[in-house]
Amino acid sequence: MVSSMNGGGASAGAHLVVYLPDFSGGGVERLHVELAPAFVAAGLRVTFLVHRRAGALLEVVPTPVRIVSLDAARPLAALPRLVAFLRRERPEFLLANMEHMHLVAIWAKLLSASPTRIIVVQHSALSQQARRSGMQFKALPFLYRRFLRRADAIVAVSNGVAREMEAICGLARDSVQVIYNGVVDMRLVTRAAAPVVHPYFDGKTVVVIAVGRLVSPKDHATLFRAFALAAQSRNLRLILLGDGPLKRELSSLATALGVADRIDMPGFVENPLAFISRSAVLVLSSRFEGFGNVLAEALACGVQTVSTDCPFGPAEILADGRFGRLTPVGDADAMAKAILVALDEPIDSALLQSRASAFSTHACASAYLSLFDRLVQSRPAQRGPRRA
Repeated sequence: MVSSMNGGGASAGAHLVVYLPDFSGGGVERLHVELAPAFVAAGLRVTFLVHRRAGALLEVVPTPVRIVSLDAARPLAALPRLVAFLRRERPEFLLANMEHMHLVAIWAKLLSASPTRIIVVQHSALSQQARRSGMQFKALPFLYRRFLRRADAIVAVSNGVAREMEAICGLARDSVQVIYNGVVDMRLVTRAAAPVVHPYFDGKTVVVIAVGRLVSPKDHATLFRAFALAAQSRNLRLILLGDGPLKRELSSLATALGVADRIDMPGFVENPLAFISRSAVLVLSSRFEGFGNVLAEALACGVQTVSTDCPFGPAEILADGRFGRLTPVGDADAMAKAILVALDEPIDSALLQSRASAFSTHACASAYLSLFDRLVQSRPAQRGPRRA
């Protein structure tokens, strides 16, 4: 198995395809852009296979990495083109990263008769995805139970996600491998120290920061209510980084709460670490997560954190509250109190940074490389985790 990323593993020279919808600025896309250099250094030929060649991270994809677009509007429309790609390219590994794309990847392998090993990576709580509107989401548990066993390996980004997957899909306990997201790398210090021009960073203002798409599952409405409560007793400012359909609604809420002049929403920024490192507290207000990359990034910057104790990820990253404050989902009062406690009783920054080492890019890439090696050595390819 791979013990270092020097190209000496059983999978060295293999063709790895990372299957994504596009290069939007989400945590999944950013994770794989960051992992790609480690895979290249290990001797793999890396291709990003996307539905659309677009997104804020497109310009930072490493030069040695090839990009192939299927030019598909949705996963099912990509199926015939993915079948053709697998027949033509026959890569050793395909890493699928989104729920419906997991299924399409498995179907494409079956239809193409390609020897490609399909590895599905579950980044979010399956139960929460199945609650979204539309039959395509409600059918996910059934489709997972029917087809996921055809994958060569299943990975989850947290123990909570893994155990839920096993329960919903009828898989044996511990058959889903856990690989924590790698968000801490050698460039983090440089990125965190990069210059930022923002009026809140004046050396005197206490800044609360949040990072995430402006969508309902992130529950920024609760964050705004909590901030308004905390700001009654402190001269605080809030920066919310990210784009999304709820920006106008959140702006209206800030006005209604009387804190519009204390909140800035500058949109997506390519380097959020420069903002995080200059803030006093990072808050994650999500209703559910798969992991919670931004918490690990904040720990690496030595910044205090407050997070909802949502399924799944935050409690694992923060070790049930040892490295940050956890609050009930949707509880603005508790979140406001936790923000104030984080300011008044900060956890030692060195302790936070030590915890962040568990979520390094090196550790994450090494775990994937070890998985690739095991799949190579277990030829013929496995049909997937056994059922309970």
